[in-house]
Amino acid sequence: MKIGCGTVLFRKFELDRSLAAMRDIGFEYFETQAVGPWCPHVDVDKDDPENLVRLQKKYGFKGITGLWSKDGNIIANANAVESGIRTIEFAAAAGIPVVHTGDGKKPKDMSDEDAYKVLEEKLGLITEAAKKHGVVMAIEPHGTFSLTLAGLQRILSIASPDVLAINYDAANIFRSAYVESGNNKSGWQDGGRGENEVDVLKGVIDRVVHCHAKDLNAEKQCVPVGTGLVNVKGCVEVLQAANYQGVVSVETEGGDDFDQVVDLAAKSYAYLNAIIKGEVK
Repeated sequence: MKIGCGTVLFRKFELDRSLAAMRDIGFEYFETQAVGPWCPHVDVDKDDPENLVRLQKKYGFKGITGLWSKDGNIIANANAVESGIRTIEFAAAAGIPVVHTGDGKKPKDMSDEDAYKVLEEKLGLITEAAKKHGVVMAIEPHGTFSLTLAGLQRILSIASPDVLAINYDAANIFRSAYVESGNNKSGWQDGGRGENEVDVLKGVIDRVVHCHAKDLNAEKQCVPVGTGLVNVKGCVEVLQAANYQGVVSVETEGGDDFDQVVDLAAKSYAYLNAIIKGEVK
Protein backbone atom coordinates (compact mmCIF):
# COMPACT_ATOMS: atom_id res chain seq x y z
CA MET A 1 0.00 0.00 0.00
CA LYS A 2 1.33 3.44 -0.99
CA ILE A 3 1.09 6.66 1.01
CA GLY A 4 0.44 9.82 -0.97
CA CYS A 5 -0.59 13.41 -0.43
CA GLY A 6 -2.93 15.78 -2.22
CA THR A 7 -1.61 19.19 -3.20
CA VAL A 8 -5.00 20.57 -2.15
CA LEU A 9 -3.55 20.73 1.38
CA PHE A 10 -1.38 23.52 -0.01
CA ARG A 11 -3.96 24.93 -2.39
CA LYS A 12 -3.19 28.54 -1.42
CA PHE A 13 0.50 28.15 -2.15
CA GLU A 14 2.72 27.70 -5.20
CA LEU A 15 2.83 24.14 -6.51
CA ASP A 16 6.66 23.98 -6.56
CA ARG A 17 6.89 24.98 -2.91
CA SER A 18 4.13 22.56 -1.96
CA LEU A 19 5.70 19.58 -3.69
CA ALA A 20 9.08 20.33 -2.09
CA ALA A 21 7.48 20.33 1.36
CA MET A 22 5.60 17.10 0.70
CA ARG A 23 8.74 15.37 -0.49
CA ASP A 24 10.70 16.60 2.53
CA ILE A 25 8.10 14.96 4.78
CA GLY A 26 8.66 11.65 3.00
CA PHE A 27 5.73 11.32 0.62
CA GLU A 28 6.66 9.44 -2.56
CA TYR A 29 3.37 9.96 -4.38
CA PHE A 30 1.07 12.92 -4.89
CA GLU A 31 -2.22 13.84 -6.51
CA THR A 32 -3.58 17.22 -7.49
CA GLN A 33 -6.72 18.95 -8.69
CA ALA A 34 -7.93 20.75 -11.78
CA VAL A 35 -10.59 22.72 -9.94
CA GLY A 36 -9.33 26.31 -9.92
CA PRO A 37 -9.80 28.74 -8.33
CA TRP A 38 -10.35 26.34 -5.42
CA CYS A 39 -7.08 24.56 -6.12
CA PRO A 40 -5.35 26.23 -9.08
CA HIS A 41 -2.37 23.89 -9.30
CA VAL A 42 -3.41 22.43 -12.67
CA ASP A 43 -5.35 24.05 -15.51
CA VAL A 44 -6.15 21.31 -18.01
CA ASP A 45 -7.09 23.87 -20.66
CA LYS A 46 -3.82 25.81 -20.51
CA ASP A 47 -1.09 23.76 -18.85
CA ASP A 48 1.28 21.31 -20.50
CA PRO A 49 0.98 17.82 -18.94
CA GLU A 50 4.70 17.32 -19.49
CA ASN A 51 5.43 20.22 -17.14
CA LEU A 52 3.63 18.39 -14.34
CA VAL A 53 5.66 15.27 -15.10
CA ARG A 54 8.84 17.35 -14.98
CA LEU A 55 7.87 18.59 -11.52
CA GLN A 56 7.22 15.02 -10.42
CA LYS A 57 10.71 14.03 -11.52
CA LYS A 58 12.33 17.21 -10.21
CA TYR A 59 11.26 16.40 -6.66
CA GLY A 60 11.76 12.65 -6.93
CA PHE A 61 8.17 11.47 -6.66
CA LYS A 62 7.55 7.94 -7.87
CA GLY A 63 4.19 8.82 -9.38
CA ILE A 64 1.13 11.05 -9.63
CA THR A 65 -1.80 8.97 -8.43
CA GLY A 66 -4.84 11.02 -9.34
CA LEU A 67 -6.29 14.22 -10.77
CA TRP A 68 -9.58 15.76 -9.66
CA SER A 69 -11.79 16.66 -12.63
CA LYS A 70 -12.35 20.33 -13.40
CA ASP A 71 -16.13 20.11 -13.11
CA GLY A 72 -16.82 17.14 -10.85
CA ASN A 73 -20.43 17.99 -10.05
CA ILE A 74 -21.77 15.83 -12.86
CA ILE A 75 -25.52 16.11 -12.28
CA ALA A 76 -25.82 19.89 -12.06
CA ASN A 77 -22.86 21.18 -14.03
CA ALA A 78 -23.51 21.76 -17.72
CA ASN A 79 -19.78 21.51 -18.48
CA ALA A 80 -19.23 18.20 -16.69
CA VAL A 81 -18.90 16.03 -19.80
CA GLU A 82 -16.69 18.37 -21.82
CA SER A 83 -14.36 19.21 -18.93
CA GLY A 84 -14.37 15.62 -17.71
CA ILE A 85 -13.12 14.44 -21.09
CA ARG A 86 -10.51 17.20 -21.17
CA THR A 87 -9.28 16.16 -17.72
CA ILE A 88 -9.04 12.56 -18.91
CA GLU A 89 -6.94 13.64 -21.88
CA PHE A 90 -4.62 15.65 -19.63
CA ALA A 91 -4.29 12.77 -17.16
CA ALA A 92 -3.47 10.29 -19.92
CA ALA A 93 -0.79 12.61 -21.31
CA ALA A 94 0.74 12.99 -17.84
CA GLY A 95 0.62 9.29 -17.06
CA ILE A 96 -1.96 9.76 -14.29
CA PRO A 97 -4.04 6.56 -14.04
CA VAL A 98 -7.09 7.85 -12.17
CA VAL A 99 -9.37 10.87 -12.57
CA HIS A 100 -11.59 11.70 -9.61
CA THR A 101 -15.10 13.00 -10.02
CA GLY A 102 -18.37 13.20 -8.11
CA ASP A 103 -22.08 13.03 -8.71
CA GLY A 104 -22.64 16.32 -6.87
CA LYS A 105 -25.86 17.66 -5.46
CA LYS A 106 -28.99 17.35 -7.54
CA PRO A 107 -31.15 20.46 -8.01
CA LYS A 108 -33.97 20.77 -5.47
CA ASP A 109 -36.65 20.62 -8.15
CA MET A 110 -35.30 17.39 -9.69
CA SER A 111 -36.45 13.95 -8.61
CA ASP A 112 -33.96 11.27 -7.64
CA GLU A 113 -34.84 9.21 -10.70
CA ASP A 114 -34.43 12.12 -13.09
CA ALA A 115 -31.15 13.05 -11.44
CA TYR A 116 -29.90 9.50 -11.77
CA LYS A 117 -30.83 9.44 -15.46
CA VAL A 118 -28.80 12.62 -16.02
CA LEU A 119 -25.88 11.12 -14.11
CA GLU A 120 -26.11 7.87 -16.07
CA GLU A 121 -26.11 9.65 -19.42
CA LYS A 122 -23.25 12.02 -18.62
CA LEU A 123 -21.12 9.46 -16.83
CA GLY A 124 -21.62 7.08 -19.73
CA LEU A 125 -20.07 9.61 -22.12
CA ILE A 126 -17.22 10.36 -19.72
CA THR A 127 -16.35 6.71 -19.19
CA GLU A 128 -16.33 6.14 -22.96
CA ALA A 129 -13.52 8.69 -23.14
CA ALA A 130 -11.82 7.09 -20.15
CA LYS A 131 -11.78 3.72 -21.90
CA LYS A 132 -10.34 5.30 -25.05
CA HIS A 133 -7.47 6.90 -23.12
CA GLY A 134 -6.78 4.09 -20.65
CA VAL A 135 -7.84 6.09 -17.58
CA VAL A 136 -10.14 5.02 -14.74
CA MET A 137 -12.85 7.39 -13.53
CA ALA A 138 -13.13 7.20 -9.74
CA ILE A 139 -16.27 8.40 -8.03
CA GLU A 140 -15.55 10.09 -4.70
CA PRO A 141 -18.38 10.11 -2.12
CA HIS A 142 -19.33 13.69 -2.73
CA GLY A 143 -23.01 14.21 -3.44
CA THR A 144 -26.64 13.18 -3.53
CA PHE A 145 -26.14 9.49 -4.29
CA SER A 146 -22.52 8.72 -3.50
CA LEU A 147 -22.60 9.38 0.24
CA THR A 148 -24.38 6.09 0.94
CA LEU A 149 -23.49 2.47 0.20
CA ALA A 150 -26.64 1.91 -1.86
CA GLY A 151 -26.00 5.08 -3.83
CA LEU A 152 -22.40 4.18 -4.57
CA GLN A 153 -23.39 0.72 -5.71
CA ARG A 154 -26.02 2.14 -8.01
CA ILE A 155 -23.53 4.54 -9.58
CA LEU A 156 -21.04 1.72 -10.11
CA SER A 157 -23.64 -0.20 -12.11
CA ILE A 158 -23.42 2.44 -14.83
CA ALA A 159 -20.12 1.17 -16.24
CA SER A 160 -17.62 -1.67 -15.94
CA PRO A 161 -14.79 -1.78 -13.35
CA ASP A 162 -12.11 -1.08 -15.93
CA VAL A 163 -13.43 2.47 -16.43
CA LEU A 164 -15.52 3.25 -13.34
CA ALA A 165 -14.32 2.77 -9.79
CA ILE A 166 -14.13 4.57 -6.44
CA ASN A 167 -11.83 7.09 -4.81
CA TYR A 168 -12.92 6.27 -1.27
CA ASP A 169 -13.10 9.11 1.25
CA ALA A 170 -14.15 7.80 4.66
CA ALA A 171 -14.46 11.31 6.10
CA ASN A 172 -17.06 12.30 3.51
CA ILE A 173 -19.09 9.20 4.36
CA PHE A 174 -18.67 9.93 8.08
CA ARG A 175 -20.02 13.46 7.90
CA SER A 176 -22.41 12.90 4.98
CA ALA A 177 -22.20 16.57 4.25
CA TYR A 178 -19.90 17.81 1.52
CA VAL A 179 -21.60 18.45 -1.80
CA GLU A 180 -20.88 20.73 -4.73
CA SER A 181 -23.54 23.12 -5.94
CA GLY A 182 -22.22 23.78 -9.44
CA ASN A 183 -21.57 27.11 -11.18
CA ASN A 184 -18.06 27.32 -9.67
CA LYS A 185 -19.44 27.27 -6.14
CA SER A 186 -19.19 24.67 -3.42
CA GLY A 187 -20.46 24.41 0.10
CA TRP A 188 -21.35 22.42 3.15
CA GLN A 189 -24.75 21.00 3.88
CA ASP A 190 -25.46 19.58 7.33
CA GLY A 191 -26.23 15.94 6.76
CA GLY A 192 -25.76 14.84 10.36
CA ARG A 193 -23.94 11.61 11.10
CA GLY A 194 -23.49 9.55 7.97
CA GLU A 195 -23.30 5.80 7.47
CA ASN A 196 -20.49 3.79 9.04
CA GLU A 197 -17.39 4.52 6.99
CA VAL A 198 -15.87 1.07 7.54
CA ASP A 199 -19.04 -0.79 6.60
CA VAL A 200 -19.49 1.24 3.42
CA LEU A 201 -15.90 0.53 2.42
CA LYS A 202 -16.45 -3.19 2.92
CA GLY A 203 -19.44 -2.99 0.59
CA VAL A 204 -17.49 -1.48 -2.30
CA ILE A 205 -13.95 -2.66 -1.63
CA ASP A 206 -13.76 -4.56 -4.90
CA ARG A 207 -14.14 -1.27 -6.84
CA VAL A 208 -11.74 0.93 -4.86
CA VAL A 209 -8.70 2.13 -6.84
CA HIS A 210 -7.72 5.20 -4.81
CA CYS A 211 -8.30 6.42 -1.25
CA HIS A 212 -8.27 9.70 0.61
CA ALA A 213 -7.07 9.77 4.22
CA LYS A 214 -8.84 12.63 5.94
CA ASP A 215 -9.81 13.06 9.58
CA LEU A 216 -12.32 15.35 11.27
CA ASN A 217 -12.88 16.67 14.77
CA ALA A 218 -16.25 17.13 16.49
CA GLU A 219 -16.78 20.38 14.57
CA LYS A 220 -16.12 18.50 11.32
CA GLN A 221 -12.92 20.43 10.70
CA CYS A 222 -9.90 18.69 9.21
CA VAL A 223 -7.25 17.60 11.70
CA PRO A 224 -4.13 15.41 11.42
CA VAL A 225 -5.06 11.87 10.44
CA GLY A 226 -5.36 9.76 13.57
CA THR A 227 -6.37 12.60 15.89
CA GLY A 228 -10.02 12.93 14.90
CA LEU A 229 -13.22 10.90 14.85
CA VAL A 230 -13.01 9.14 11.47
CA ASN A 231 -12.09 5.45 11.73
CA VAL A 232 -9.10 5.67 9.41
CA LYS A 233 -7.41 2.72 11.08
CA GLY A 234 -10.45 0.49 10.51
CA CYS A 235 -10.55 1.49 6.85
CA VAL A 236 -6.84 0.76 6.36
CA GLU A 237 -7.38 -2.66 7.91
CA VAL A 238 -10.17 -3.35 5.40
CA LEU A 239 -7.84 -2.30 2.57
CA GLN A 240 -5.07 -4.54 3.87
CA ALA A 241 -7.41 -7.52 4.20
CA ALA A 242 -8.38 -7.02 0.55
CA ASN A 243 -4.70 -6.83 -0.49
CA TYR A 244 -5.22 -3.29 -1.75
CA GLN A 245 -2.11 -2.14 -3.63
CA GLY A 246 -3.15 1.42 -4.37
CA VAL A 247 -2.51 4.70 -2.62
CA VAL A 248 -3.90 6.17 0.58
CA SER A 249 -3.58 9.89 -0.01
CA VAL A 250 -3.70 12.51 2.74
CA GLU A 251 -6.29 15.20 2.05
CA THR A 252 -7.80 18.26 3.71
CA GLU A 253 -9.71 21.28 2.43
CA GLY A 254 -6.51 23.35 2.57
CA GLY A 255 -5.16 25.64 5.28
CA ASP A 256 -4.16 29.27 5.64
CA ASP A 257 -0.77 28.84 7.27
CA PHE A 258 1.96 26.98 5.39
CA ASP A 259 3.75 25.69 8.48
CA GLN A 260 0.49 24.41 9.97
CA VAL A 261 -0.26 22.53 6.76
CA VAL A 262 3.22 20.99 6.80
CA ASP A 263 2.71 19.94 10.43
CA LEU A 264 -0.67 18.32 9.65
CA ALA A 265 0.78 16.51 6.63
CA ALA A 266 3.80 15.25 8.59
CA LYS A 267 1.70 13.96 11.50
CA SER A 268 -0.71 12.28 9.06
CA TYR A 269 2.17 10.65 7.17
CA ALA A 270 3.64 9.27 10.40
CA TYR A 271 0.28 7.91 11.54
CA LEU A 272 -0.48 6.20 8.23
CA ASN A 273 2.95 4.60 8.23
CA ALA A 274 2.37 3.34 11.76
CA ILE A 275 -1.03 1.78 11.12
CA ILE A 276 0.08 0.17 7.87
CA LYS A 277 2.97 -1.43 9.76
CA GLY A 278 0.61 -2.57 12.53
CA GLU A 279 2.21 -0.33 15.14
CA VAL A 280 -1.09 1.27 16.25
CA LYS A 281 -3.34 -0.80 18.54
